[in-house]
Amino acid sequence: MLVDSGTELSLISFKVGQDLGYALADAESTLLAETIGGRVEYVLRNVKMTIDEHSFIATVAWLQTNTGGEQLLLGREVVFDKFNIEFRQADEQIIYFYMAWR
Repeated sequence: MLVDSGTELSLISFKVGQDLGYALADAESTLLAETIGGRVEYVLRNVKMTIDEHSFIATVAWLQTNTGGEQLLLGREVVFDKFNIEFRQADEQIIYFYMAWR
């Protein structure tokens, strides 16, 4: 996933959600969001994530609009609360420091 400090929610594409076995429930309504590329529809899913052997549940926006790409964005909500994240541009590294007290 692309770490995006400007994105609140983590995001997965419609295809990735299907690959994970997600399906839209009959009575489930989609939400709308405005993005740089225009409007997209999405639904929320709770996803178990693991970073550096630390597992947690994070809310993820599962796109219902086919945007033609395989977007995978790691947003701030939950993830940035559990980790201090260090970007080392010169080394092309992202380092996650787990904060056990949170």
